[in-house]
Amino acid sequence: MAGRDITIPFGPDRTGGMDLSSLIPEVESTQQAEEEFAETGVLPDSAFEAAPQQSYGGDEAEEAPLAEYPQDEPLVVESDISDQAYDEAASPLEEELVEDTEEELDESAAPKVDVQASLLALKDSIDQGRELKARERERDEFGQKLDADREELADRENILANYHQLVAEQDAIIDECTSQRDARKFELSQLVAQQDETTETLQRMRDYHDSQLQPLETALGRAKATAEQAKNDERSRKSELNAAEIAKRKAEGGDDAAMTLARYEVAQQAYEEAASRSGMAKEALDKAQLQYDDLREQVEQAEAPLERSLEDLEKKIEELKESVNRLGEDISVARKRRQYCDTVYQYPDETAKLRASVEADEETARRMDEENDELRDRLADSKQRSKTAKLAIAAVIAIIIVLIVVFVVVGGK
Repeated sequence: MAGRDITIPFGPDRTGGMDLSSLIPEVESTQQAEEEFAETGVLPDSAFEAAPQQSYGGDEAEEAPLAEYPQDEPLVVESDISDQAYDEAASPLEEELVEDTEEELDESAAPKVDVQASLLALKDSIDQGRELKARERERDEFGQKLDADREELADRENILANYHQLVAEQDAIIDECTSQRDARKFELSQLVAQQDETTETLQRMRDYHDSQLQPLETALGRAKATAEQAKNDERSRKSELNAAEIAKRKAEGGDDAAMTLARYEVAQQAYEEAASRSGMAKEALDKAQLQYDDLREQVEQAEAPLERSLEDLEKKIEELKESVNRLGEDISVARKRRQYCDTVYQYPDETAKLRASVEADEETARRMDEENDELRDRLADSKQRSKTAKLAIAAVIAIIIVLIVVFVVVGGK
């Protein structure tokens, strides 16, 4: 085997220290034998023929000529370890050594590669997420337009298939709504006239009632003023009486006691007269107020039916106005619908163009959906591959927070 030392076992050394140089064949034959042995692993016959016929056991060894050995069976010399055995023994060791070396390299290089790849995947994930949102918005807008076109196409095809029936239906709606609107308008005019008449009647009644209430309102106003003045005079006389009473107490047993007593009696008489006038004014005010309230109640009872009638008329008028407006809108819609049916029926090529446009847009929508699905798959893959980057970023943020906290704590000390 090239590149390996091979030990050939010949048994124990029986040369006894003899010089074997004389027994070595010529150099050329020896080299040739070595080359053949290297190729076949079998010593050639020439190697034995070139060797001298001599015994190697000393004086007691018997001589045996080499010719007596069988020449047709070459001597096969085997090494301690054959090529296959060497490979089988060395291969597991080499593989284990290589695997250990590769694992060490992977352990040292893998984190860097993973983080870098994960950061790239995170960037791809962000870009793909933005692109997906933009495409989804575009798809939604496109889908809304497509739905509107589909609805219009279905309507156009229905018109082409049922034109005369649809036109007859719209004409019937127009006639019916016009008839109802005319009736509502007539009823509305009658109610408005009744409202005007009732309003006028109520106004005449209110004028009459105001003429009846006016004298009572005037008398009530005078009674209120008189009662207020009398009450103020009573309060003033009460203050004078209190002062005279205090002076009387102080003057008891003195020289001015008689005069002070006379003043007290005058003040007392004046207070009693003021209190009497205040009482009579209060009674007059209550009487005037009662008369006014009774008449006011009668007036309100007389005006209430007309007021309720006006409220009912106003409510009915509003309802009729809304009905007339709705009927007018229905008539307008039916007329526009009929005109549209006429246009679709007169120009069928427009429907064919719309049908082709819808079919093309549906194909575009399917393609957009497929592209968006593919982008979602790539986005999911990028998110999966970007987990390492997210953990790394979170770790960096945590480190920054810790450093800030440490800086604040140390700075605070």
